[in-house]
Amino acid sequence: MQTTIRDDTGQAALRAVLDEWIQASQRRDLDALMACYAPDVVAYDAIQALRFVGREAYREHWRACLDMCPEAGIGFRMQDLVLNAGGDIGYAHGLVGCTGGLDGREFWSRMSTGFRREGKHWRIAHEHFSFPFDIQTGKAIMHLRPDGASRLTPVPPDMNTLTPHLVCADAAGAIEFYKQAFGAREMVRLDDSQGRLLHACLRIGDSAVMLMEESSECQASSPVTLKGTPVTLHLYVEDADAAFDRAVKAGAIALMPPAEMFWGDRYGAVVDPYGHRWAIATHVRDVAPEAIREAAATFGQQAA
Repeated sequence: MQTTIRDDTGQAALRAVLDEWIQASQRRDLDALMACYAPDVVAYDAIQALRFVGREAYREHWRACLDMCPEAGIGFRMQDLVLNAGGDIGYAHGLVGCTGGLDGREFWSRMSTGFRREGKHWRIAHEHFSFPFDIQTGKAIMHLRPDGASRLTPVPPDMNTLTPHLVCADAAGAIEFYKQAFGAREMVRLDDSQGRLLHACLRIGDSAVMLMEESSECQASSPVTLKGTPVTLHLYVEDADAAFDRAVKAGAIALMPPAEMFWGDRYGAVVDPYGHRWAIATHVRDVAPEAIREAAATFGQQAA
């Protein structure tokens, strides 16, 4: 680790705070970890796009992070660290490698930390970790190393962990429909010598959808052949009514016009011309879990 320290006073004290921060997280010592922060700390979680104001709010976030990690705790190491201090204000920036997740991999981020001197002690008053992001998906790119090289990851950076793979009769036609109905963008397409679609990958919003032509050789049957589907694809959009109308105009069959639902979404459903069912929703209000359970019970009684 390369560290730049301008002198042996305030800057060395900042480094001591960071060392205790690392050691406390490794020990899973939440009290010692929180002692590194000012009571009014402002912190940002780049992974979940969360902002915390105050040490107690941040404590609960750290508690959840430590609970998700194995007994060994979270491991941090720093590189290209620069420390500056003047008067009662300090600043640190550099690269931080983090290990301790469920899969044990190391992720590197850029750290920007502001310090404030409180009496004899320096505390972290501002904390922000940031990652480069994929402009196509808006997701953080967590597989880059400090040397700029890309580390091979089990999940490609432009994909999510779970991706629907649709089998369609006339998959090429289905692609054009999804473009018209849902604003899909064609990212990858592979046709055989007869023009039959072997594989395609579309993007709808920030998510990927794969498609293929139905094939008895691959034991892949479409909803048309199966005469129905038990699967619904749930699509969140900015305006459920507008998206629903667009899908119907493109050729989808309306199953349920958008309506306000007890769980807080405006929600409707269609079946596309290729037999796949889509729920179209916009989240319009937050509802407490207990209120959802009570409304669900009432809904179930009315449905019966």
